[in-house]
Amino acid sequence: MIRLRWILLIVLVAIVLAACATTEPSPSPSPTATLPSPTATPSVTAVPTWTPEPTPHPQQLVVCATEPTYASPFMPSQSGYDLLALFYEEPLERVGHRWEARLVERVPSVAAGDVIARTVPVPPGARYVDTSGAIQTNESEETLLLPQLVVTFTLKTDVKWSDGTLMTTDDVILGYYLAQAPETYGRWRDLVERTASFVAVNRHIARWEGIPGYLSTDYPGFLFPPQPAHRWKDKSLTQVLEDRTPPATGPFRIVAWEAGREVRLEPNPYYSGTPPTLETVTFRFPTLNPGAWGELLLAGQCDVLLPDPVMSTDWQTWMYFLGRGEAMIWADVAPVVIRLDFNLQPADERKLPLQDPRVRQALVQCIDRTALSEALSGEAFVPASGFIPPGHPAYDPGVAVLTAYDPLAAQAILDEAGWRDEDGDSIREAHEVEGFTDGTPLSLTLHLAPQYFVTAAHIAANLEACGIGVQSKPTEAQLFYANDAVSPLIGRTYEMALFGWRAELPQLCGGWLSTRIPTEDNGWIGENFSGYVSEAYDAACQRALTAIDIDEQDKALQEADALLLQDLPTVFLTWRPFWFIARPQVRGLRPDGTAYSTLWNSEELYIAVEE
Repeated sequence: MIRLRWILLIVLVAIVLAACATTEPSPSPSPTATLPSPTATPSVTAVPTWTPEPTPHPQQLVVCATEPTYASPFMPSQSGYDLLALFYEEPLERVGHRWEARLVERVPSVAAGDVIARTVPVPPGARYVDTSGAIQTNESEETLLLPQLVVTFTLKTDVKWSDGTLMTTDDVILGYYLAQAPETYGRWRDLVERTASFVAVNRHIARWEGIPGYLSTDYPGFLFPPQPAHRWKDKSLTQVLEDRTPPATGPFRIVAWEAGREVRLEPNPYYSGTPPTLETVTFRFPTLNPGAWGELLLAGQCDVLLPDPVMSTDWQTWMYFLGRGEAMIWADVAPVVIRLDFNLQPADERKLPLQDPRVRQALVQCIDRTALSEALSGEAFVPASGFIPPGHPAYDPGVAVLTAYDPLAAQAILDEAGWRDEDGDSIREAHEVEGFTDGTPLSLTLHLAPQYFVTAAHIAANLEACGIGVQSKPTEAQLFYANDAVSPLIGRTYEMALFGWRAELPQLCGGWLSTRIPTEDNGWIGENFSGYVSEAYDAACQRALTAIDIDEQDKALQEADALLLQDLPTVFLTWRPFWFIARPQVRGLRPDGTAYSTLWNSEELYIAVEE
């Protein structure tokens, strides 16, 4: 059996250097392990129909991915972002859960006077953002008083486009108007909807004002993306998207885009950052069966395979190529966590064993999350302890002990709670447990979306080893996530529920607010599927959601996370990986799950020359 071990570096990035080990990833390296020869070669059903051009100079990088329809901040996709990062650098970039200045003088801050929150009136009929983050209209007859966030951005005065034209606030104002186009979607569309005003103060200073009630520590990312006004003034977004060789702000500029084949790029002579080492970058679009992508790496036709094709390819294929010593895996924690929810308040008001916090604590200690992460090849990166991912500045590695795997301690807790196996059938039953008839078996139903069947099997095996019966009920995703009472999750008729969830912070903490419990009265709207209620948690999460100081937000998130780990309405199982493949000679790669692009630091990339 082949085994891959992962190395997690928790500083700014988490990098996995693929060393050889079993069919599945493990959170710690194994320096002595070697890969045995594979028993079979992955099936290759298609090969490239083109012949790669010779590369006389070593610093020529070939990146392979699926072809994006557009490389535009207003029409985002994974491969689109990866191509965009090569030739377009945003004024501020998100790296390691923090913002870094690129084309601006500094990251805006309260301390520097760039950020203020002032109180403004919201008259009847005006828009505002409520405490859940939703946009509302003041339908009352009274004027509300709410905070309004105002952020001032100062562009560097010497930044030029790749054609030598100076960048000014004309360019960010054009970005604002293009973001309002009907075709736009993604984060810029969301920001437009929460923007009250965006204006140029002068040629290098712009000011953003949010609609009342909208507060966020992500305000450094509220400067709309500069677009070359000298080239695209008076053009619609549709016309802009037809320009395949736009002026660049990034390390490279596009020389040519051949649809269906490749984009060729060369260094941007006016790049404001450190000049790139690479002499050329070719962004190639092979049309292949997923099993054939690895052959491109072995043949030297691709140096880097980006996430779009890689993460849709069977894990065993990559294990085979790793075994050949021709590839390395680079990975980081993606903002997606697999979670197991416990129903504390069933909509039908049933009495459940899970309503006893001791039972929840025991169940959590019965689940081996490390073994689970190792068993999910390509689907799990590291065990999760709470909703704050490793590498986040607010992450506290000490919290893992609160939910550590300890089946002996778990069984002692169950014994004390009155759930013991006295009839010898390997399933515990109630003995003087309030609300349950003596002899009632400790057997629970586990609802899950179909893609989590393997995860469910591991959980069931762990719980059964502790004397807890589990009946798995796979449910089609359309029904599982239906915004209606028919959904066992949203309708809160489940006992345990297993699913994946987007884990963007601080928004994620809102999923356990007492005001977000889906009920018939509120039309089953809300993400608090457990029916969890805690005034202390509500207060901590609200502080995190409304903070404009990042340190205050981190403290509030830590407090909210600790409360969830204490009360356990949910157990967080594993973090999913964000990963891609490269030849060992490619250096400088720094995967970052919080950055928008895989190649966010392309100016640092180079190819090691063998002597």
